Amino acid sequence: MTEDILTSERLRIVPFEDADFPLLFELHSDPEVNRYLSPGLVPMEAAEVERRLQGYVFEHRRSGLSKWKVLTREGDFIGRAGVTWMTEPDGYELGYSLKRAAWGKGYASEIATALTGWFFERTDNRYLIAFACSEHEKSLKVMRNAGFSHWFDRERHGAPCTFYRIERNEAF
Repeated sequence: MTEDILTSERLRIVPFEDADFPLLFELHSDPEVNRYLSPGLVPMEAAEVERRLQGYVFEHRRSGLSKWKVLTREGDFIGRAGVTWMTEPDGYELGYSLKRAAWGKGYASEIATALTGWFFERTDNRYLIAFACSEHEKSLKVMRNAGFSHWFDRERHGAPCTFYRIERNEAF
């Protein structure tokens, strides 16, 4: 059994494994799940899902930071979340994506808050970034609930996006 990266009140985060393709493909083959993630990839094709899965597995092994599986405490897969390096702007980015059946239950806020605390407890980084399509108000609210503050607005992935940031001194 894979060791937990972290646990929250209702959720567990564990590393992805090569055999997790069906879980990740199911998540990203739902057009509504992908609607705000990558506008050109709705739904996400199998090759892109495999590329991302291999990247998540590799990054976890290399650095201990990645996107990971989000499970309920009972072990049901509900999505992915984690911290990965991004460029323009440069920094570690908090990201998450949950299955539609998990929406509206407070899981996104729970995992974003838990991951933010985990990140600052385990790294020396000064700040953490998060962003979403500017029209995705629910995701922007999750970021605010996790303590992030508005940083700037800019196009990314062909869509207007709102970037948030949290500084170490704001989190702890």
